[in-house]
Amino acid sequence: MEHHAKLARVVIGMRGLRLLRRWPLGDDAEAEDELRTIADMLAHRDELPLGEVFALESLDTAEGYAAWSETYDIVPNPLVDAEERALRPLLAEVPPGDALDVACGTGRVTAMLSELGHRVVGVDPSDDMLDRARAKGISATFRPGSFDSLPVEDASVDLVTCALALTHVTELAPAFAAFARVLRPGGMVVTTDVHPIATALGAQALFRRADGSRAVTTNHQHWVSDYVRAIRGAGLTVERCVEPVVDEGYRVGLRSKEVREAADGSLTGLPLLLIWVLRRPGE
Repeated sequence: MEHHAKLARVVIGMRGLRLLRRWPLGDDAEAEDELRTIADMLAHRDELPLGEVFALESLDTAEGYAAWSETYDIVPNPLVDAEERALRPLLAEVPPGDALDVACGTGRVTAMLSELGHRVVGVDPSDDMLDRARAKGISATFRPGSFDSLPVEDASVDLVTCALALTHVTELAPAFAAFARVLRPGGMVVTTDVHPIATALGAQALFRRADGSRAVTTNHQHWVSDYVRAIRGAGLTVERCVEPVVDEGYRVGLRSKEVREAADGSLTGLPLLLIWVLRRPGE
C-alpha cells in the first residue's frame, strides 16, 4: 500500500504540539506568535517547501528490512545515533561472556559486543540483513532465527541484547520469555526501543531505498506497563530503566530544516528511547 506523506502535516503538527506543551502557563505573547506562524503555514501549506509530498510504500517487517538492508548502514539515522550514545556506556559495564544479539540486523550491536570482548552469536530473521552483517568480517557467528525460535540452547548465554526491534512485534511476552530461556542464572538482558511516547507522536520506521524511494514499516506502541508485565512474566528483574530524550544531537540530525525548527520546543525534552537493563535471578 502506498501512502502520501505531506511535510506540512509534520511541521504544522509539531508547531501545534509546541503550543500545547506551553499551555496554560506559557508566555501569552509567544503563544500568539506561534498561532500566527501556524496560521501562515496553513495558508501556504500547498506551497514548497511545506507542500512537498513523499510517497511511502508500507511494507511488513520482513519486506521492510530486506529493502532497508542496502541502505541501513549508509543513510544517516538520528534515532540510531541517539540510541548508540546511550547504549555503548551501558554495554561497557557488562563483563565479557557469551552474548546473543537478537534481531542483529547488519550487526551494528554485534560489532560493539565483539569489540568489548564477548563471544557473540547474532540472530536475525532477514537473510538480507545477515548477508550484510557477515560481509563486515565481525568476529561473531550469525544465524537465522526469530524471537519465537532463538537458535541457541537453554541457559547458554550470559547476555542478550535486542536493539530497536521489539517495536515491530505485536506481543512482548513471547520475546521476553525467549530471552529468559536462553539466559544463564545471573545473566543480563539489555533492550532498546522507540519510546511509546515517540510512537504515539508518529515515530514509524521510515527509510530510503538505494534508488531513493521511501518506505515505512510499522512500529507498534507498547507502553512501559506492557514491558513491565512481560518482564515480570518472564521471571526477569529490572536493574535499570533509561529514557533518553530528544536532545540537540537528535534534532540537528533531522534532514529537513523545517522539521528541525519545528522540533525545537515541541519534541525537545520528550522521551525518545526506552532502554531496559534486566537480570535473570541466580539460582
